[in-house]
Amino acid sequence: MTRFKRLLVLMLFAAVLTSGFVLGCSKLDPGTRAPNIPPETTLSFSPADSSEANYRVRMNWFGWDADGEVVKFETAWDKPDDVDSWSTWIDSVGRAVVGTDSIFMLRAADEFDDDNAYAVHSFAVRAVDNEGACDDTPESLVFTAVTVLPQTRITRGPDPVTGPMVTFEWTGTDRDGVITGYDYRLFAKPGDQWVQVVPDSSVAESISVGADETSILFGPLSGLHRFEVWATDDAGAADQTPAVSQFNVNPELAGPKLDIGTNVFGKHTFRGPVWPDRYNYADPIFAGERLAFAWIATADDYGGVVTGYRHAYDDTTVWPPWSIFDRSFRVVPTIGRHSLYVSAIDNANVMTRARMYFDVVEASLDEYILVVDDYNDWEHNPAWGTDEDRNGFYNRILSGYVRILDEWEPSQHMDADTPLPPDVDKLRGASTVIWYCDGAQATIADVFNPRLPMYNALAGYLRVGGNIILSGSKVMTQVKSEPYVINIAESDTSSAAIFIRDYLHIGRIDNSGGGANHDAPWSYGYCMYGALPTPQGEALGFEPVYVDTGDCDVEPGKWWFYCDAPQPGYLRSGLNVEKLVNFQGTGLEIYATDSFLNQNYEGETSVVLYLSGDNRGNACYIGFPLYYCQEDHVKHMIDRVMALFGEEKVQ
Repeated sequence: MTRFKRLLVLMLFAAVLTSGFVLGCSKLDPGTRAPNIPPETTLSFSPADSSEANYRVRMNWFGWDADGEVVKFETAWDKPDDVDSWSTWIDSVGRAVVGTDSIFMLRAADEFDDDNAYAVHSFAVRAVDNEGACDDTPESLVFTAVTVLPQTRITRGPDPVTGPMVTFEWTGTDRDGVITGYDYRLFAKPGDQWVQVVPDSSVAESISVGADETSILFGPLSGLHRFEVWATDDAGAADQTPAVSQFNVNPELAGPKLDIGTNVFGKHTFRGPVWPDRYNYADPIFAGERLAFAWIATADDYGGVVTGYRHAYDDTTVWPPWSIFDRSFRVVPTIGRHSLYVSAIDNANVMTRARMYFDVVEASLDEYILVVDDYNDWEHNPAWGTDEDRNGFYNRILSGYVRILDEWEPSQHMDADTPLPPDVDKLRGASTVIWYCDGAQATIADVFNPRLPMYNALAGYLRVGGNIILSGSKVMTQVKSEPYVINIAESDTSSAAIFIRDYLHIGRIDNSGGGANHDAPWSYGYCMYGALPTPQGEALGFEPVYVDTGDCDVEPGKWWFYCDAPQPGYLRSGLNVEKLVNFQGTGLEIYATDSFLNQNYEGETSVVLYLSGDNRGNACYIGFPLYYCQEDHVKHMIDRVMALFGEEKVQ
C-alpha cells in the first residue's frame, strides 16, 4: 500500500464518521445501503524490497476494514513475468491463512558462487473482509534468498589400488541449515573416456538418497574407477564441488588383509580365499615350543569393514561362529604335524583364509658339535685366510671331544642361489653350535630378518636346551640390522632383540669400527691387541687371548697388518672389536679388551657368557674374530667354555 493510498483511506474514514454524526438524528432511507469498502493490507516485517535475505525468511502483516472486519489473508509466491497483476496471480495460486505471520523455507539454489547459492523470490499478501472483498492492491516485494552451500566429505574409501569390493562412507555439513539428502554416481574408464556406470546414464544422472543413507558398497569391480558424492541442504542447494575418490581395482586384492603375528614364526600377511602355496609345506619346529598366535585384519584399503574372525586348530570339520573378538590362540603342540587355520570376513561377505603349517620334531642335542662356517667376505684373498684355512683352524681347536665335529657350509645349502643357515633338522642333533661370521653377508642376518618371516631355528634350538658360541667381526649389526651403537630395550619384541637380550644376555653393543687416522690414534678402529680375563673370567679359569701377529721381523702371523714390514701404512693395526654391556647383570662379562692407540676400548667388555645352571641353553658371545688370534690361546678359551657347557673330552 502506497503512502498516498493510506492517506486517502484515512480521509475517507474521517468523512464517513462526520456524515454519520451529522445525519445521526435523521432517519436513513431503509432501502439504501452504502457500498462495501475493500480491506487494506500492509507488511509490518519483511526483507527490504530488492535486498538479500536468508532462505529462512520471516514475514509479518496485518489488515483492516473500514466497514467490516478482516476474516483472512491470501498469500502467493513468485509471480511470473507474464502475469499482469498480483491480484490475478493470487486468484489462481493464492493460499488462505488466518495468521498474521509465518517463517517461510525458500529454495535458494538457482545460481551459485564458491560459497553460496541464490534464488530471486517475490511475495504478496492481501486481506479479505467479511463480505469477501479483497484488497485490490496487495502488498508485495521482491528479494533474493541466500544460503551457504553444503560441504561433502568421504570418510571411508579405498586406497588408490584396491580390491574388487569397495565401500564408501561420507558425511555432509551445512553451516546455516541441515542436510536433506545426497547424490552419488560411479564412473569407470575402460578406455580413454570416463563412462558413468552407476546409475546407467540413460536412466539418471545420479542416485539420490536420504540424509541418513551415508554409505554404499560396490563390487565386484575391475579397473580404473571414480566415485562422486554431494550433499543437498534444506534450501535445495547442492554442493558444487562433490567429494571425489579415484581408484584402480585389482581383483587379486579380494578380501581383508589379515596379519598373523607369532612368537616363533614372525609376522605373516594373507589376502583372499586362497593362501599362498608355500603355506602348504610344513615348517619344522622343536618340540616343547609354546606357540602364541595373534591376528588382526583390515579392509580399510578398499573402504570395507572387518565383521568377524574364526579359527580352527587341526580339525576343520567344525568351525566356531564368526566373532570380532576371536583374535588369538595359544598351544604347546605335540610331536607331529599341525595346522592353524584363521579366517577373516568383511561387510561384503568376502573372506580371507590363512594357514600356519608346522611339524613338531624332538631335539636329541647329543649327536655332534656343529661348526657353522658363515664366512663370506674376502674369500678370494689368501691374506685373510681361505675357507680351507678356517676349517683347519676350527678342527684343531675343537679336537679331543667325545662328540664328533660336523660342519655346515651355507654355500653348500642353496635355495634359489641363496645360501641358507642351518635348519631345524641340522640343529636338532647338535650338543653345541660354534657359529662364526668373520665378514659381511653372513646368513645369520637372514635368521633374524623381519622381512623373511620364518621359524627362527637358532632361537628355538636355545629354547629347547642347545648351547651356542657365537663370534666374528661386527656380528651384531647383522643380527639386529642396525648400525652401531645398538641398544636393546626391554620393550623391543623383535626376534633379534629377544635373541640378543634374552639368550645372549647383552643389552648394548658398540664397535670400534674400521678406519684409521694416524694423526688421531685415539680414534683408531682396529685397536684390539688382545683380550684379558676379567675377575669373573679368572674365577672361571680363563686366560688371555692375543692377536696372532707372528714375528714381524721374520714371518708375520695371520694378522700381519700389525707389522709395518709386509704392508707399509698399517701402523700397528689390531682387530676391530665390539664393546659389550650385559643386560641388567644377567650375563657374565668374562673378557675385557687390551687395546692400543684407541683408549676408548681399553678395559671394555668383549666377551659375555651366560650359564643356565643345567648345562643346557647356555650361550657365549665373543665380540672379535677368533681366527686371527693365537691358536693356543683360542683353544684354551674355547675348551673352558665347552667344559662349562658340559661337553666331554676324550680321556
